[in-house]
Amino acid sequence: MILSSAVDAEDTALLVDTIRAAVGRTDPADGRSERVYRDGPLDHDLWSVLGREIGVGALAVPEVHGGLGTSYATVAAVLETLGAELTRVPVLAGVIAATALAGCAEHPFARDLLEQIASGTRVVTTVVPGDEFDSPGEGTFQVIDGDDGVTLAGRAEFVLDAAVADTLLVHAVDRYGALGLYAIDRTHLTVEQMETTDATRGLARVHAANAPAVLLTDRPEPGRVRDQALVALACDSLGVARTCLDAAVTYAKERVQFGRAIGEFQAVKHMLAEVAVAVELADSAVAHAAWAVDAGSADDLAEAAAIAALACSDAAGLAAATNVQVYGGIGFTWEHTAHLYYRRALSSSVLWGTADEHAQRLYRLATGRTDREGDTPSPEPVREPAVALFATEP
Repeated sequence: MILSSAVDAEDTALLVDTIRAAVGRTDPADGRSERVYRDGPLDHDLWSVLGREIGVGALAVPEVHGGLGTSYATVAAVLETLGAELTRVPVLAGVIAATALAGCAEHPFARDLLEQIASGTRVVTTVVPGDEFDSPGEGTFQVIDGDDGVTLAGRAEFVLDAAVADTLLVHAVDRYGALGLYAIDRTHLTVEQMETTDATRGLARVHAANAPAVLLTDRPEPGRVRDQALVALACDSLGVARTCLDAAVTYAKERVQFGRAIGEFQAVKHMLAEVAVAVELADSAVAHAAWAVDAGSADDLAEAAAIAALACSDAAGLAAATNVQVYGGIGFTWEHTAHLYYRRALSSSVLWGTADEHAQRLYRLATGRTDREGDTPSPEPVREPAVALFATEP
């Protein structure tokens, strides 16, 4: 592993350059569309370099467990870089898993998993908990107590990198309604790779039927795991947004139409300016979220995660769509990477909640409302009927 000491803010730029160079050698932009659909959502060669040689998995793992224990600002920069390159490696899944495991590192198996994540020798993913865990006794997976030990039953969809993971982490409830964090070996699960819009990201259906499991902790923090998952995904989306903006600006300066660079036309300028504003807002949201992960309270993190998820999702969607539009005809071709970024933005925008859901959650956090505690939901706003763009007089 190249990384052998904690990376601070001054070294982040060098680390990012190292990752970009590795991606450029192993998975260059030229021909990427063909490789994505030919090789699937895991680039084994690139993962060997990033996971084992460079050791990016160690960044989010505490130093006492074989990791580097860097600040989340460095983790965010790496995730942004990997998102910008549309890398097909399980780093995002590893960061989320390290978050879940850090809260139960006293368990021997959890320590082993953290060390293997850091060394890149084991892929660990997490069924990211949703709102169902806001109410005790609810959950996707159920614990079954038997003579042969603890087993789990349940199913989940859109599980990140489940088809290539060695171990899955799931939150499950027992017959008494107690919540716990469990580890399951993938060989005990039925995993079905899903065909989704985004071919650069592996998502799968997972089904457990009396699957042997290991209880890692009976005091999990599903809310923190979910919030840090949203922050990590936001970093990925920021990378997509920034890359699409840079590509569109570069092309607008070079592409000549009617004797002028298309970037000189006011319509193109306005489109790109709108994207630039969205990217700057997303960048600020991610910086705030990184602070919340390292030093904020649980309430700070929940609010920052919702803001980052909302801002970065919007920025990535707008930037990817604008990039296709600026490139024009070539942007719609299968060989160009513009459609891959658009697909990644679409996938991220709904992976662990939509923009509307994040906005509603942010409203509840800001106002202190909790509908699950008995508050009456506010009525739907009255919407005026839309006026047709090309309405004619009767």
